[in-house]
Amino acid sequence: MLEALHYACYLKSFRTHSPYELIKDESDSFFIRVSLDGADLYPHDIQVGVSGKKRMVKVDQKAVSSYKELLEYYRVITLTEDDLALIKDGPEMRRSYLDQAITLEQPDYLPKLKKLKTCIDNRNILLKQGRLTGDMFDLWTQQLWQVSGEIRQERKAFLAELGAKVSELVAHHFPAEVAIEFTYLTRKEKEVATYEEFYAHHGSLWDDERMLKRSLVGAHLDDFSITYAQRKSRVYASRGQQKLIVVLCKIAQLIILAQKHSIKPLFLLDDFMTDFDPSRAKTLLNLLKGLECQYIFTTPDDGTQLIELWGEGIQRLTFLSEKSA
Repeated sequence: MLEALHYACYLKSFRTHSPYELIKDESDSFFIRVSLDGADLYPHDIQVGVSGKKRMVKVDQKAVSSYKELLEYYRVITLTEDDLALIKDGPEMRRSYLDQAITLEQPDYLPKLKKLKTCIDNRNILLKQGRLTGDMFDLWTQQLWQVSGEIRQERKAFLAELGAKVSELVAHHFPAEVAIEFTYLTRKEKEVATYEEFYAHHGSLWDDERMLKRSLVGAHLDDFSITYAQRKSRVYASRGQQKLIVVLCKIAQLIILAQKHSIKPLFLLDDFMTDFDPSRAKTLLNLLKGLECQYIFTTPDDGTQLIELWGEGIQRLTFLSEKSA
């Protein structure tokens, strides 16, 4: 259910980029329908279907071509066990998180990411062909430098806002915890004011690019660090501390998003209670209740602990597997 709700926003799963891996065995298609209604929004009907190599997306029976258009009606923030990859895995996961979070807030950011990919692809083709010099290579290098600068500016601004909000949440709700900090990292690249300075400064990299036949500069290689008590969270933070960092990142993202848009996002939390003691879980739930958004929790048990900690106002649904049914 969470995956269907997530897919209806992003047009991709949080588990895979291929829609064909989501289709049930012995079926050749899937269909999702989400009906939206509430005090702060007009009723809307979203339909998403995939059959063969075709995908159909409609809002109120009108076809839309990209998930950028869906964001006018429906925004989702999802928290699953796999989000620990934000700390444990490589730079690609952290870049993906930043880009997805910014796009959710600013749909006009998406064309910049597409332009970045186009620049990298075309530049890499020229490098593989051994055409390191020439007007076309200079053109794509300059465009790569320009769009990378724009993307970095957006990423740094969002990361600073996210860090400030996480620090605020820690101070107000977890005063016993130590500082959580984020730092944007640019790989092998000195940021300069003009393209001429950039080209002159990175002359030694062109030899490496010629040898490896791929781009070694650009925002597609950037990362950001997450420290806990001024030490790398990936190495020194416990699993519970890592999970707290990820939960606070998602809550901070939700708060920032809700402050900037009239339609509040839906928050999907997949078994997030694991690894939290009752006291910390209660604090997190009280924090969530204060945000006044709609949440959907999943839990592998009957949900008794979650209901007891949350209190009134939570509705329980039980899903049985085909075997247990």
